[in-house]
Amino acid sequence: MNKLKNYFKIIFIFIFIYLLFKYNNIVNKSVVDATYLWFKKVFPSLFIMFILNDIIINSNILNNFTKFINPIFNKIFNTFGNSSLSFLLSIISGTPSSAFILKEMLNNSSISINDANKLISFTYFSNPLFLYNILSNTFNKKITIKIILIHYITNIFIGLLFRKKDNNNNNKTIKNKSNINEINIIKLLPSSINKSINTLFMILGTIVFYMIITNLILNIFNINNLFNIFLRGIFEITQSLNLLNNLNYPSITKELMALSIISFGGLSIHTQVLSIINDTDISYKNFLIGRILHFLLGTITYIFIYYVIPC
Repeated sequence: MNKLKNYFKIIFIFIFIYLLFKYNNIVNKSVVDATYLWFKKVFPSLFIMFILNDIIINSNILNNFTKFINPIFNKIFNTFGNSSLSFLLSIISGTPSSAFILKEMLNNSSISINDANKLISFTYFSNPLFLYNILSNTFNKKITIKIILIHYITNIFIGLLFRKKDNNNNNKTIKNKSNINEINIIKLLPSSINKSINTLFMILGTIVFYMIITNLILNIFNINNLFNIFLRGIFEITQSLNLLNNLNYPSITKELMALSIISFGGLSIHTQVLSIINDTDISYKNFLIGRILHFLLGTITYIFIYYVIPC
């Protein structure tokens, strides 16, 4: 069985290399387009957020703020330590920043591995500004806000489903760092910049790879507009959400498509998260389960609101 898998891998690699040479112009254009997308959209928003997140986590700047929220948050989601900080920072930063935050907090012993494995399932938030700008191209303000709110609220439902997972001795691995004056932010800055740059180049690589795959498939096969959007959504959400406005379908169909694409996140996001947590004990399986639940619960909630509580 393992030999058969290896043969398939070898065949796939040779086919891929052949396609790279045959469709060299498409590959080159994909690399340029992906790099431009990364440089114009991804780098400006994530670079500073990665640095700020790292400084906040390692300097404990928000300790006085989160100490009031933690007891409530930990009670609701059955967590310990400074878990609420990861949730709040993820809302502001989006994904894959959430995985970066969990990794740094785990390394910093602000949360335990049990809590990190819970939080990875329900701290997936697409950046709200990014969502508002891209969804506004297709939907009116009311629908755009409704999609964003359901995307965010669904994470709370997922967190409640994961709260029963075992948390025995969770608090034994958590440091209590209350003296923020001991931390020199200036000394933290070079390390934070270095980690941010390394993570962003990894993100660039995944965006390039999946854009090449997507464009090769679309150029080899004759694919209609609807499947084109779904295919792009499987690999990377930005392009697919941009194309929704071109579909001649009822609004509810496009709304559910948008929510489904956002909820799953695309293989590009999945690969970025997996790369970030690769050298930790954080479970990618929990992230994947969270995205499946996100898709199911988000869709059910949206349909319920649309037909039962029209607004």
